[in-house]
Amino acid sequence: MMSFGDRFGYTRPEPQRTQVERDSDAVRLVLWNAVSRDGKSPLAAYRKLCEYSQQLPDANIWSDTYADESARLLLDQMIWLDVYEALEAEASAMEGPSRAELQKSVNRALSRSGIAYEMRDGRFEFYEPVANEFETRHDEDEAIASLTDEFEPVRKQYLSALRNLRSMPANLESAVADALNALEAVAKIVEAKPHATLGNVARNLFPDSPGYHAPLRIAIEKLYAYSNQLPGARHGRYAEPDIAHAETAMVVRTAGAIITFLITLHRGEAVAENAGADFDFGF
Repeated sequence: MMSFGDRFGYTRPEPQRTQVERDSDAVRLVLWNAVSRDGKSPLAAYRKLCEYSQQLPDANIWSDTYADESARLLLDQMIWLDVYEALEAEASAMEGPSRAELQKSVNRALSRSGIAYEMRDGRFEFYEPVANEFETRHDEDEAIASLTDEFEPVRKQYLSALRNLRSMPANLESAVADALNALEAVAKIVEAKPHATLGNVARNLFPDSPGYHAPLRIAIEKLYAYSNQLPGARHGRYAEPDIAHAETAMVVRTAGAIITFLITLHRGEAVAENAGADFDFGF
């Protein structure tokens, strides 16, 4: 059955999606409906919430009548992080229309609560509609996934950039600084020189190129120059930086994409895809 709003073409004004590290009554209601089979079984809800809260169920609670109050108390006591992890667990146990309906309910609750998360494919991610449109959302995830083995020490620094970008309020200068410092650290590792810079690596890229790669080398090198000139990023905050969240997200994601690219070349994983290309870094 269509809702009143759907029938008449009305939409409800939604608050700005700026809240993080919190949930809401609307989000908890979705969890309650999921664990209680839409309110039909408080006992099922109680047992599930005990599991998600890592508590032993009370042996004396064995019927819906006894379980209802205890289940609601458990739900009320859960911290926001447990709420989101519980919803992800519920989504992973569902498939088909049931999972789609849960995800729809979760995202509706998040939107109405002004919370800057969304559930996609059963997992929570930051709400970034522009990133979805331009398919750049997971550039940073690929960078994190590539920072293993000898690059593991860099992982913590790039994660710090993401935390600074996604915090409320965001620390934009620190996000830029951490992202570019992580990129510089990757350069030091691939060059096997503690004093190497991103420029050293960029100049060694595509040594046999006919010339059209030169602007790309310069662009990679200039990204580091950007961070040096941004007040408060890598040097003293001598002025108020004129930087927007979208600009910072672009810089952090670009740094992540270059990190993934450099590590891929360093490990020789791109050579097989283009046997005619020479990706020798010169070391």
